[in-house]
Amino acid sequence: MQSETQRVRLAERALKTFLKESAPTRRWRIGPPVEAVGESDIIDLVTDLLLFAETNGFDPSSVVRKAEIHLLAETGHRR
Repeated sequence: MQSETQRVRLAERALKTFLKESAPTRRWRIGPPVEAVGESDIIDLVTDLLLFAETNGFDPSSVVRKAEIHLLAETGHRR
C-alpha cells in the first residue's frame, strides 16, 4: 500500500492534470504551482468526480459519506 505522502503526491498530480485539461475555462494553461491551487479548484475536481460517479450508477451522496468515513479512519479521526 502507498504511504500517505505518496497518495498526497498522486492526488496533487491528479489535480494539476485536471486543471491543465480544463485550461480553456481556467486560469492555468499549464499545471499551477502548488501554492496557487485553491480550495475551489479541489472542490471542482471532487464535484466532477461525483458527477462521474453518478453517470456510472453511484449515488454521489453515498460516495461522499463513505469517503468521509474512509478519510477519518485513515487519518486517525484528525481534522
